[in-house]
Amino acid sequence: MKTLYLLRHGKSDWESDFNSDHERGLAKRGIESTKRVGQYLLDYGFSVDLCLCSDAVRCRKTWELLLEMENFADETSYKKEIYEASSDKLFEIVKNTNDETESLLVLGHNPGLEELAEYLVLGDNLDELHNSLFAKFPTAAFLGLSLSVDSWHDITPGHASIISYWVPGRKGR
Repeated sequence: MKTLYLLRHGKSDWESDFNSDHERGLAKRGIESTKRVGQYLLDYGFSVDLCLCSDAVRCRKTWELLLEMENFADETSYKKEIYEASSDKLFEIVKNTNDETESLLVLGHNPGLEELAEYLVLGDNLDELHNSLFAKFPTAAFLGLSLSVDSWHDITPGHASIISYWVPGRKGR
């Protein structure tokens, strides 16, 4: 059994100077919500074998803030291809994960994360969905999925089970 976690970066900063979207950091609200998700992860007892993190500044800052709270991952790899990745590309990245990795965190961006989550949970039934299952997967949202496979390569759409979904400012798990 494999476990996949998806985490969207904290709220980005549109006020500071930056040369490109890739260079935007975190807003004050993004820092605060990242600390809240970090506390949730501590309470949840979260840790993973591998974190695949977008190399965009706001994702790297999100992960750095979380790592200041706890070493949540045995290994971290910053990936340029996660930045602006479609759900298809993210699906491919997850499927190509080494099978020695039992638990994986992908820290990235919308709309790719939201679409990947819906694809893994609902499969090809997305046409029947009138609203997003994950409410546009807000910044600093965290989703845990259980995958009944022994190999990442064997993941199929529509067969993931939600084990956790948390959004800053909302109650519950």
